[in-house]
Amino acid sequence: MSQWLVELIVPDHAVAIFQNAVEPFAEAVTAFEVPGTTLWRVAAYAEAAPERGALEAALAVAALGTGVAVPAISVGALPDRDWLAENRRNLPPLVVGRWYIHGSHVAAPAPAGATPLRIDAGLAFGAGSHESTRGCLLALDRLARRRRFHRPLDLGCGSGILALAMARRWHVPVLAVDVDLVAVRTTRRNAEANGVARHVHVMVGDRVPPRDVVVHRGGHDLIMANILARPLIGLAPTIARALAPGGTVVLSGILRTQQDAVIAAYRAQGLALRDRVTVGDWPTLIMARRPGGRRGQS
Repeated sequence: MSQWLVELIVPDHAVAIFQNAVEPFAEAVTAFEVPGTTLWRVAAYAEAAPERGALEAALAVAALGTGVAVPAISVGALPDRDWLAENRRNLPPLVVGRWYIHGSHVAAPAPAGATPLRIDAGLAFGAGSHESTRGCLLALDRLARRRRFHRPLDLGCGSGILALAMARRWHVPVLAVDVDLVAVRTTRRNAEANGVARHVHVMVGDRVPPRDVVVHRGGHDLIMANILARPLIGLAPTIARALAPGGTVVLSGILRTQQDAVIAAYRAQGLALRDRVTVGDWPTLIMARRPGGRRGQS
């Protein structure tokens, strides 16, 4: 079967937002840096030609939300080849803090002292290349040097990369949640491939977290949420209620210009900013409950 390719070039700080914009029109969405620039190529693969008017409208909304010009788009039919597999083969391994992130096509061993995570680029967001994901992994490294966590939660797990990293680091049960069934299936596959399936428990729901999530008694001591600013702000009361006393929240998917609003939303829930990891234009916020702060206060 022939496939259709939609391509656009966007600034690095807008990659995740434009990926989300084209996702409803495609079966797979990937993104790659344009060498020597601060630009990224977003490539979406569809089984049928997307409706151009609807696609352009979605990109216009994304552009408005990021403050950039609407990118030019290229839409064309492709010959019968596995383009997603080819993109996977072209994705180089990454070293992010203690983590060595690689696809199944990479045979080379991990560098000395690095922990390998096998993640193939695919339908779910989070192969480690985006600044928000790298920021989360660096934040996780920083936190792991300070304490051990026992009840972690990965909200909006995508490919499951953060859940896998927490399971590899602490060998404890990790709850991974996403609203997208594809992400849930991808996380389960990646957990199997990385030998942590018995530790990573994956759930799907119609919101994050799902209504039927059973939170650990006393709450989660670490919640990682690499989503986007607007849903993070809306989820602040829910996340605060799920957080254990003395717990830590890692928030990412946020632009520099959005971080003050996110911080304010969580301060209103009794949390304080403890640390920050910034990669490019994407800050990752590390927040914790203030002494005496109540769970889910408003």
